[in-house]
Amino acid sequence: MNQPSRRRHAIAGLASMVAGIAIIVAAPAGDVGAAAQQQATPSTSIVEGNQTCAGLAPEGTSWTELKVEPVADGTFTDGVLTVTVEVTDTPDGPVFDWTSNIGVDAVFVKGGPIGGTLYVYDPPAESTGDTGLHSPVNPQNGKFSGLSHISFCYDEDQATTSTTEEETTTTESTTTTTMGGSTTSTTAISAVSTTTTPSGELPRTGSTTGPMLALGAALLVGGAALVGYARRFLAS
Repeated sequence: MNQPSRRRHAIAGLASMVAGIAIIVAAPAGDVGAAAQQQATPSTSIVEGNQTCAGLAPEGTSWTELKVEPVADGTFTDGVLTVTVEVTDTPDGPVFDWTSNIGVDAVFVKGGPIGGTLYVYDPPAESTGDTGLHSPVNPQNGKFSGLSHISFCYDEDQATTSTTEEETTTTESTTTTTMGGSTTSTTAISAVSTTTTPSGELPRTGSTTGPMLALGAALLVGGAALVGYARRFLAS
């Protein structure tokens, strides 16, 4: 191997190693960013009385309600929205975390003599989960009131589905066979595939971290091999 060729191998190896390290470092950060997009920061307010989602919906909008009563750990559904609730007792009073299968616009937490705490996620965006929700503070003891019930509010159009039809090119082939004056024809036609996806539901995709880490590791190993190969000849 001549000197210029060895140097090119060494430079290519170093570039491959740098690219591999960059991918390995960037992969976890990219995955965290994707997950964070599903989490919206709510606006919080105290609402007096025992409200429903229909009464809490902004003007011009309509919210459907999934009411959890009594409040306890578990999974609850109305056939469209499914939520999982986990309650925790803290020194400040009971709090709970929740996750859902579709986006939720607001959560109303009823408890105590005042009314309830309203968490609104839309606008700017719906949420499929949150942590540390609680009822209003009881003025008598300065702690969160007990959890009377939870109302999960979501758009009615979450119940609809959108259908995406993917058409393939129709191919018709005909084979004609003649036997003893009798003709037989066989025709084959391609099918049309249809995919239905629930509206408002986030696509379920696997994490992209694994393939990116594998690519980064391959570039790193391959680059190291090129550098080592070039150095061996340069030293000789």
